Amino acid sequence: MTGNTCDECGGITFRYQNDSILKRKLPFVKGSLLLCEKCGAKYLPCDCGALFTRVHLTIDVEGMRSECPKCGKKNPEIEAFIQRGGPEGYQ
Repeated sequence: MTGNTCDECGGITFRYQNDSILKRKLPFVKGSLLLCEKCGAKYLPCDCGALFTRVHLTIDVEGMRSECPKCGKKNPEIEAFIQRGGPEGYQ
């Protein structure tokens, strides 16, 4: 099913995890994340249950998406983050 497979390893099993560092550093991370049980990649979940986008402190913004691959919902905060090229002050 589109949106429920890990972009990194193809894993399909995820569990919820809190990450206070990502919440502090990335303004669009507000709740629990989904952690791939196969490789440890963390994803921001969409309201529809899909993996919205991968999040990591050092992830290249080219590997992020601002639109859910399953339902098409857009996140303007993530879109602005991608357009900036990452966190403010990052160059």
